Amino acid sequence: MRKLLLLFLTIGLSIIITACGGNNFAGETKPENSSDESKANNSGSEEKKESEKEASDPKLELETSTGGAWKDSIDSVWVHSSAVYVNTGDVPVDIGETQMTFKGTDGSVLGTASSVYSVPEIVEPGEKAFVTQSTILEGVTDPAEYAETTYNFGFDKAEDSPNLLEVSGIKGTKGDEYTLYKVTGMVKNTTKELQDDIRLSAALYSEDGSLLGILEGSVSAGVNPGGEAGFELNYPEIPKDVVDKIAEVEVKAFGWSF
Repeated sequence: MRKLLLLFLTIGLSIIITACGGNNFAGETKPENSSDESKANNSGSEEKKESEKEASDPKLELETSTGGAWKDSIDSVWVHSSAVYVNTGDVPVDIGETQMTFKGTDGSVLGTASSVYSVPEIVEPGEKAFVTQSTILEGVTDPAEYAETTYNFGFDKAEDSPNLLEVSGIKGTKGDEYTLYKVTGMVKNTTKELQDDIRLSAALYSEDGSLLGILEGSVSAGVNPGGEAGFELNYPEIPKDVVDKIAEVEVKAFGWSF
């Protein structure tokens, strides 16, 4: 009887040892390819996050620009520079201040213009904004010294609406020696709020689509929702030699509510 009991104990102990030796604790064993799959999943997740981040980043590029210098009746040398920005990203962009640097043929800086703001200041994806400036180049005696203008501009993701307004009846007219060219038309407040101030800008293009210059101005009288106001843009001065080349005018307008 004692031998039989000892035999049963020996067999039972062997079964327990075998069972324990054949088990794996959770977390200790993994399929051979699980590590590679985890790395691939993490990599894919990181790429997705990076792609989403890039898509949400604001993007603004200078699409085209123009510049020209001339001498006025009292021998001051003027320069006109203007540019078109385009939102190349997927989110609205708020454009900050632009600084223009006027460079000479020898690479020197002939002058600068700061605190230049675009019209409109907020642009949706695929939309454009205009900047323009004309100024005297102090110390410059010959327009031929001017070579080009470079643009430094800041921008960020926009939180507000561009508040664009509707324009109609656009007409470009050649003027005289005092007002070389002007653009007139009507602007309509298509929003539901009073627009205390309206800023407008007119890009002037040649027949082949080249930018020749940009005019800007404002309607300072408030315009109620659904209301309209006329506008006339003739500032800043543009080079005289571009006037006869103007074939197309594009106007943009946006409003402010204080």
